[in-house]
Amino acid sequence: MAIQIRKNLTASPNPTSVPKHIQLTQTLRSTLPSEPITIAYRLAPGHQIWFQDGDDPPAKTFNRTETVGPTDQICRDRIGLVIGPGTGPVELVQIDQTITDSLGISQPDLVLVQIQRV
Repeated sequence: MAIQIRKNLTASPNPTSVPKHIQLTQTLRSTLPSEPITIAYRLAPGHQIWFQDGDDPPAKTFNRTETVGPTDQICRDRIGLVIGPGTGPVELVQIDQTITDSLGISQPDLVLVQIQRV
């Protein structure tokens, strides 16, 4: 596999209240000199926690692209967590991630985020 996860996905702040922006951080490297990748984040469809990016409507997924090289690279994504339709209250949310490299090979990771009640 061309992409290596050097440090697994983390979320900060964790625990957090909602609505709140969190930062997802992970360290990646490629076995190639330069490689475009796609990073997809997902939340379970049934619970009340959703992603929200700026003025976009709340969603259960968001994607981004990155270019990774042969040295460790810290990848950061900032996204809002909001309450929307679904079951709740929720105390623990799993954010699933799939990294897809330039050959179409996918690699999973995840982070658990504790939701505090205000």
